[in-house]
Amino acid sequence: MKLALMIRAYVWLYDTIRLYGPLTRAMINEMWMAEESLSNGNPMPRQTFNNYRDEIESLFGISIACDKQYRYYIENQRLAQASRIEGLLMNALSIDLTLLENKHLSERILLEPNPSAGTFMKPILKAMSKSRVIDIDYKRYEDADVKTHRVEPYCMKQYHQRWFLLGRKSDGFMILLALDRMKSVEKTGEHFTIDPAFDAQKYFEDCFGVVLDQRKEAERIVIRAFGTEPQYLRDLKLHHSQREIAVGDDYSDFELYLRPTLDFEGKLMERGDRIKVLEPQHLAEKIREKHKSSVKLYEET
Repeated sequence: MKLALMIRAYVWLYDTIRLYGPLTRAMINEMWMAEESLSNGNPMPRQTFNNYRDEIESLFGISIACDKQYRYYIENQRLAQASRIEGLLMNALSIDLTLLENKHLSERILLEPNPSAGTFMKPILKAMSKSRVIDIDYKRYEDADVKTHRVEPYCMKQYHQRWFLLGRKSDGFMILLALDRMKSVEKTGEHFTIDPAFDAQKYFEDCFGVVLDQRKEAERIVIRAFGTEPQYLRDLKLHHSQREIAVGDDYSDFELYLRPTLDFEGKLMERGDRIKVLEPQHLAEKIREKHKSSVKLYEET
């Protein structure tokens, strides 16, 4: 079977068990034969089924296990759904293949444009893998000239359809660079050893997005959401620390623990009159003043 077809088969098996499982082999076979573009109407041999299970675990770290009733299920469902590369890859492949199969609907499927990161992602990841220092020509929006940064590539993070590289400079300070603002990436002959205490997940733990403002300390923040906004916040948390602490007639209060950086302030502003900051007072006052400035702009017009 060609590689593209095999990947489609892996994704189909994962999706089918994830959506409809636990399933017996007979149930999986019935669904497989109905998927004629993959099966040609033929059943999936047991050996092929087991090979697919092995490959899914090898490639994506997702295990398809069997219970005492001989039904198959996703054993590490939490891993498959978490923001880990294995689960994200499988879910991304599932979406991409679904879109590809329905490309005849392209004029009726609207996607968000993404700034390009593909040009420099491969050399950066290669440098990370080989522990090589890289030189990056970079132009910030507010700068007139291109600047060169020599960094040890520590980790990459995606945020709002953009990819960012966290790099360590020779002075020990960390710098965050957007891939779509890079003009060139060149490897050097210099090797580096990553700090064994570095934990990418922990490094961004108190951040809302990617703004690394070390001047701000993480603190308890309480916001009140009105109308239907609580439902949105329950479905899509603002931050992993978010938890609901009170429910009223037309509002809910949520507690978060993070650094109130510029990007977080922007998110609160974006929600307009649907969110109010209750604590801390300094943040509530800052958002209030920002709203007043926004109103003033319209009054001046």
